[in-house]
Amino acid sequence: MKKTLFYVIAIIILLLTTSAIATSKSDIVKANLTSSEEELKAGQEVVITLKFDNYNEDTKGINCFYAVLEYDEQIFEKVVQANFETQNNWEELKYNQETGELVVIKKAGTNKEEEIAQITLKVKEEVEPKKTDVILSSITTSEGKEDLTIENAKVQIDIIKEQETNPNLITSVKYKIGEKYITRIVPVTTVEEFKKNVTTDEELVFTDELGNQIEEKGIIKTGTKLKVGNKKEYTLIVIGDIDKDGSMSINDLAQIKLHLIEIKLLTGLELKSADIDDDNNVTINDLAQIKLILIDLLELEK
Repeated sequence: MKKTLFYVIAIIILLLTTSAIATSKSDIVKANLTSSEEELKAGQEVVITLKFDNYNEDTKGINCFYAVLEYDEQIFEKVVQANFETQNNWEELKYNQETGELVVIKKAGTNKEEEIAQITLKVKEEVEPKKTDVILSSITTSEGKEDLTIENAKVQIDIIKEQETNPNLITSVKYKIGEKYITRIVPVTTVEEFKKNVTTDEELVFTDELGNQIEEKGIIKTGTKLKVGNKKEYTLIVIGDIDKDGSMSINDLAQIKLHLIEIKLLTGLELKSADIDDDNNVTINDLAQIKLILIDLLELEK
């Protein structure tokens, strides 16, 4: 009876010891995933980095590992071999895009904290906002003696909705407000007059091209910057004010002539200002209109 009891106790001790050894071996190293972005919109890419750290002090050096990549294929485009890039002399990474399995080796074993590989994922164009996890599961590594299991590594990414850029932040029935520019401002318009023709709840700050603030009685010129609160900045375009003095003159007419015969082509803000008839082109009609305006036979709507 005593011998039987002794053997039972011995077996229990052996099992506990084996369990303790297995646990310590599973803690040989920790796998971590980090992402280059915490929030992503449709069409954007994120780089996921796999890193090994927290090595057990008895670790001699691991030289290979196996894992399964898990990600939501409804959110991300399908991952292929080209999406992987190894780091720090880890090499020969092979990936099965059908099963998500990957294996990678390093000729010289390592027990140093280092990045192993990077995975680039791209969000699909049509996705619903949600939080999603990228996981490496079934991670197994080896020092060359036996398989050692490591806990799963996970990183969470927030897929957010593409927001409209400051919708209705500033509106106008008189001026044309685009993404970067506000156009169709008549010559010799003051800041005070401009404000009367827009609707906004934000503070409006006008500055010239040198950054100097323009007061209420100041004239808006092509190139004037308008800051709407702390949320948006526009460049203002005055009709026909090609030379950026705030008015329409014979000098502006001359610049359209030179543009039409390709002696001095207009670009950028000057080209936008020269589009008198607002048809997105600078043609002979713009020259005719600026001529008629200058001799008082055509009037811009004020």
